[in-house]
Amino acid sequence: MSLTASPFAYAPGSSWLHRRGAAPKLVWLAATLAFSLVAYHPVPLVLVAASASGLGVASGAGRAVWRAMRLLGPLAVSIVVLQVAAPGSCPAGCTEVARLGATPITAEALARGVSFVSRLLAMETAAVVLLVTTRPADLFGALHRLHVPRPVALLLATTLQLVPVVQRELVIVLDAQRARGMRARGVRAIVPALLPVFVSTFERVGRLAIAMEARGYGAAGTRTSYRTDDFGPLDRALTWAGVAAGILGVVAGVALWGASSVPPLVVPAWSALAIVVAAGLAFAVLIAAAMVAIVRA
Repeated sequence: MSLTASPFAYAPGSSWLHRRGAAPKLVWLAATLAFSLVAYHPVPLVLVAASASGLGVASGAGRAVWRAMRLLGPLAVSIVVLQVAAPGSCPAGCTEVARLGATPITAEALARGVSFVSRLLAMETAAVVLLVTTRPADLFGALHRLHVPRPVALLLATTLQLVPVVQRELVIVLDAQRARGMRARGVRAIVPALLPVFVSTFERVGRLAIAMEARGYGAAGTRTSYRTDDFGPLDRALTWAGVAAGILGVVAGVALWGASSVPPLVVPAWSALAIVVAAGLAFAVLIAAAMVAIVRA
């Protein structure tokens, strides 16, 4: 098993987006999430996802964004299959546009599937761009600046830092076991490695707790930080712009692009079949790739 970086890990860079503080990026992510939760029309959601992808490419993290979306995309697309397999009710009756065997494909189910896929892609793309252009250590200071409770901020920042560490330790344990003659593959190789990885993780968490206590975490008084969170005039302006964009986005999502704004996706039968089959194949390829990765581990 080769040591590969997590697709959601920080991608070092010196672009303008890397140099921006974590606080405005968190505010813009929150604005995107809020808009994606209330909007249903695919067009504005796709535009948001495309804009976030463009930011990732412009910051030089396009490859990292692509790696992450290559993993998350098929999961989002699989919702089309789920909507067709378990369609919701239609107040005025559903419009059948095609059949896949004995399963009817309705225009309303396709529309709901495309809407949910668009919402997920908008949220996922914005989150990935934040993760690959922001150091996890900077998130704690940014969350504190945004008045997020310290325990919650510490939990989020620590989780983001521990995920790549646990992945790296799993690879090290697997390599060490193979050097000692282990010939197992796939799940049979991973299961014996989980115990030492869990033990190492618990030890790491214990050392982290001791280090926090030694540094006075939870004590009263003025707190200091080794890292400085630069928050200049531009970051302040971007933060307030993100707040305004979030408010306007929620208002527009509710008033203009709510659930009732999504029309049935009436398409030719071959197009409906192509959408469902492509979504099913994308999900099947993802599952097959995951199984191959496990077998080769």
